[in-house]
Amino acid sequence: MRLLEKTQFNAYNWLNFESLPDSLGYKFEIDPKLDSSIEELLLLFYSLFNKFIDELQIGQFGRNAEWGDFCIDTWELHNDKYDYSPEGKSESTSAYLKMLIENDIEPDYSGFCKSLNWDRFLPIVLDCIVSHTAPYSVMIYASNDEFVFYFHHTGSIGVYYKELNDGVMHIIGKARTEGLDISNANDERVLSLIV
Repeated sequence: MRLLEKTQFNAYNWLNFESLPDSLGYKFEIDPKLDSSIEELLLLFYSLFNKFIDELQIGQFGRNAEWGDFCIDTWELHNDKYDYSPEGKSESTSAYLKMLIENDIEPDYSGFCKSLNWDRFLPIVLDCIVSHTAPYSVMIYASNDEFVFYFHHTGSIGVYYKELNDGVMHIIGKARTEGLDISNANDERVLSLIV
């Protein structure tokens, strides 16, 4: 069963991948307040983002970042070469690279994908993030609502957005309903909602 298909999407110009805090938008983080398992993070994903599931686009962290470089153990430090074969890698990296092969995603692909099965795709990616084999999360874009989110290895979810809109307000409302902490907001309007 295919988990991914390539799509056409343009990353938001207001995002600054060199320094996300310097982006021309706003941000906040959602903290589940516990050591989240992959299963709990998957449930949290559905709770917060299910409304947007049909519009979500997945990209790697950074402009023109390649899908094969998601996990750090594809890079051979001693000879400064990359090896994208699943053999000899950590369990999480091996599963990720096998997923790319099975879905015809070339290691040097730097475009976007759409998930065809979040229940199978997201645990593979989350395992790489929480096990620290991936230094950064994938970036998941809500194409109609102009926000992007990512998972941090601590279990928190970072959200960046251009303008406070109904989609972003929906996420904040869901997080508050779930009793989740919202922190590191740099938008006065959001800060007034979470005090």
